Amino acid sequence: ASSKRALDELDILFEALDRSKCISKVVFDLSLARGLDYYTGVIYEAVFKGTTQVGSIAAGGRYDNLIGMFGTKQVPAVGVSLGIERVFAIMEQVQKDRNQVR
Repeated sequence: ASSKRALDELDILFEALDRSKCISKVVFDLSLARGLDYYTGVIYEAVFKGTTQVGSIAAGGRYDNLIGMFGTKQVPAVGVSLGIERVFAIMEQVQKDRNQVR
C-alpha cells in the first residue's frame, strides 16, 4: 500500500512539473538518499548546472512525522534548506563571467 501511495505521489509531482513546463529540467534519481531518518516520502535536491560546480544548492523532502517528535500532534509537512553560500558563490562566478565577456 505504501509503495502504491509513493507512486501516486510521484505521478502527481510529474503532472505538476509537466504543467509548469519545467519537467525537462528535472531528473528522477532512485539512488538519491539523504542520511536522515525523519523523511517520510519524496526527497529532492537542486543542483546548479553551470560552470561553477558547488554540489547541491537546495535539498529537502517530506517530514510527516517530524513535528510529532516534538509534540503530541502529527502534522504533514514539507521542508527545504537552501545553501546560501553556494548560491552566492554561483552568483559571484556568473558576475565574473559577464565581466570577462565585455
